[in-house]
Amino acid sequence: MGEIIFHIFLLVVMGAFYKQSLDINTARMTDPIGPAGFPKTIIYVAVILIVISLVSNIKNYKANKPKEKEKIKELDPGFLALLGIIVFFVLAVNYIGFWFGGIIIISSTMWILNQRKISKLVIITLVGSLVFTFVFGKILSIPLPRGYGIFETISYYIY
Repeated sequence: MGEIIFHIFLLVVMGAFYKQSLDINTARMTDPIGPAGFPKTIIYVAVILIVISLVSNIKNYKANKPKEKEKIKELDPGFLALLGIIVFFVLAVNYIGFWFGGIIIISSTMWILNQRKISKLVIITLVGSLVFTFVFGKILSIPLPRGYGIFETISYYIY
């Protein structure tokens, strides 16, 4: 049932996007399709695909109607732990910096997903955090939070 509700929500969002695409200025149009042609085409294709998927989900829902109340699978402890780690990262990244936050989120996620080899965990955590920091901080020039105090000092040495 959740998938059906989500599809309906997506259709409403596509309707809002289509309404916005009607407001695109076409006064100085030199192209026969116009500047609003591409967004409208993408919206048409998305709506067609959403409707096809919605019909498929409705058929599956009618064929496999749940007979009794099922336990929600998303509320298992691993999922809640991952959700908690993401919330912690979002709240703490301004204080501990992006690089240290990356170390915490990558290592914690790997541990929750049962990666128990410490050497593999450490290597992937450090390399992954450095790669993300380098790509976003240096290559794409996105200003990343550096943290406060010692975290800020270390982050200046890294990127």
